[in-house]
Amino acid sequence: MDETDGAEIDLREMVSILRRRYRLIVLTVAIVLGVAFLYLAQATALYTSTTLILVDPAQKNLLSPELDGSVNASMASSLIESEVEILRSDSVLLAVIEAADLTRDAEFGPTLSLLDKFKQAVGIGARGSEAQGALLLNQTLSRLRDAVDVRRRGMTNLIALSVTAEDPERAASLANVVAATYIRLQVEAKSQSFLDARDVLEAQLAAAQRALAGSDAALATYIDDNLARLERESGSDAVAALRARLERANASRLAAKVTADDAASALAERDWSALADRLGNEALAALEGQRANLAARLGQTAEGSDAAVDLRAGLKEIEAQLAREGEAAVASLRDEVMGLSSTGDQLRDDIRRELLAGDLSAETLSEIYGLQQEATIAQRQYDTLLTRMRDLEAQALVQVADSRVVSQAIAPSGASFPNTRMILALALVASLGLGVGLAFVSEYYVGGIHSANQLANVIPAKVASVLPKATQSVEQLGVADIIIDAPMSQYSESLRRLRANIDRFSPADAEGSRMVMVTSAIPAEGKSVTALALARTYAAAGKRTLLIDADMRKPTQNKLLGVTPASGLFEYLMQSGEDPHAADCYDVDPRSRVGVIFGRQRPDAPTDQPIQSEAFRRLIEDARHSFEVIVIDTPPLIPVVDARYVAAMADAVVMCVRAGETSQTDVRAAHEQLVDHAAPTTAILSVLTFQTAADHGYKYSGYYY
Repeated sequence: MDETDGAEIDLREMVSILRRRYRLIVLTVAIVLGVAFLYLAQATALYTSTTLILVDPAQKNLLSPELDGSVNASMASSLIESEVEILRSDSVLLAVIEAADLTRDAEFGPTLSLLDKFKQAVGIGARGSEAQGALLLNQTLSRLRDAVDVRRRGMTNLIALSVTAEDPERAASLANVVAATYIRLQVEAKSQSFLDARDVLEAQLAAAQRALAGSDAALATYIDDNLARLERESGSDAVAALRARLERANASRLAAKVTADDAASALAERDWSALADRLGNEALAALEGQRANLAARLGQTAEGSDAAVDLRAGLKEIEAQLAREGEAAVASLRDEVMGLSSTGDQLRDDIRRELLAGDLSAETLSEIYGLQQEATIAQRQYDTLLTRMRDLEAQALVQVADSRVVSQAIAPSGASFPNTRMILALALVASLGLGVGLAFVSEYYVGGIHSANQLANVIPAKVASVLPKATQSVEQLGVADIIIDAPMSQYSESLRRLRANIDRFSPADAEGSRMVMVTSAIPAEGKSVTALALARTYAAAGKRTLLIDADMRKPTQNKLLGVTPASGLFEYLMQSGEDPHAADCYDVDPRSRVGVIFGRQRPDAPTDQPIQSEAFRRLIEDARHSFEVIVIDTPPLIPVVDARYVAAMADAVVMCVRAGETSQTDVRAAHEQLVDHAAPTTAILSVLTFQTAADHGYKYSGYYY
């Protein structure tokens, strides 16, 4: 039952807080919804179009379709996720920017700031520089990156590519361009991978070709260097005949090569006479004779004459013919050298076969066999590399994409942003939450205190009573007169509740006397009225009661009682209690049996020293002997230090808090001062003053009062 009651009380308190702060909540909701409406009014509508791309994880090989390129499910999922990241990559987006010329697009293209425009206008800055171009390209890339969204559809092989733009047609077009560019780059990347592999094999192929040539040359050199010995070992007439033919072929090849080199040198130097001599060509010799004759005639002819022009043209024609004939003769010699080289190679092969078929020593056979095997291996490696390189070139030409578009983007019929309903719903929920949060923050941390429960939450002090807001009549000097004039009113009952809590929670001294200090955090919280009303309540209960107006900086009790004392507490204390007119500051409440020590007027000196004097201590001791209850009205705690010294002597401290006015920060600060200066046994109580009757604490007022 206790837990249920506590929960019910907390719920009621929360409802009460929301009722008190409903204006703040409504204002917050109105502001947030107003901002949401303004945002919706000025927000640019955006449209999103989506292209569906199907990714096939199996690797296709058009040259070998029988090969199975399928992969397991885990690897397939990884490949699809990789394609998603590739589709999001800057390389694809940069290619899209180039393909769609987005740097000139009004929506995605870069924009210059006013400062940049001014610099361009006056010719300052790096206009057209690479740095500025890169900056503008990055702006376009950033905007396109924000507009593109790539997601995998669940665990399928489908990728949803969405593009958001201000124009629906533009959104669909860009989505299709991004998809097409991605597929094109995928094909190019696959083809390039084969071309890169081919380039790697080209270097290996060149090395294999050099190794093959070296192995063939090594075998030929071995036979040439050891031909005489091999002939003797074999004893074959065929080898001897082949050797003779090889020597003749080598000699002919060498002579032809020397002649071809000399002729080529003469041809390069345009030495036609030497060319004719090297080649021994009668036709060239005749042409050279004609050329020499024309050159001699040209030297005897006047420069610039018609004859000279004709002679020079004829000379040029003969030299051109000599060049053609010479080039043809040199080419023929080159062909002859190559033919002789081939003949020599063939003769060596024949000799090698004859030698291997003959009766050679085991050592010679092993040497020839080793050289022959090296040549065979080199040939095989060369053939393998060449075949693989040609395969890679063919693969690079017939690559197809692993992805294809299964559903092209079309222009959307409705805007994807802003979502009016969702934004307004979120704004409403957020504003309600914010408003309620601000209400509780204002209730417990920022604003004033409105209820006893709230006061109990702010400071760890017992809430002794809640004094309702009461209105005095014209005849009354103050609200405290209600205690006399209306003893059965809500206000009077609240004071009796305060008295009962003081009696319960504060200890009395050995003689049964109790000193009650009434204070507040700041001025105008009703402490003086409360002190007088409390004193009258004790007096009405038959207690000998003394009220001391210790708020010497601003005495109030004399005004509340309509009394003009001849002297005040300040004057009494400054005379160390020996003033023969000390009794002038003491009087009796005209409307009750409460004894009162008045303050007279605002002093022109600090008042904390009199409070700490021996005279004040003796005054309190004498009052404890003569009265059962001493109520001391002290200054506020925060602006004045006097109340701190009085708190050290009090049995109970009543701190008045004005409902809805006193800030919670001030209440906490005042309570901390009381805790620091009051005795450990002193009861610190709080009272909420000027509370409105609308609070649920007074729902029985029509029945009892």
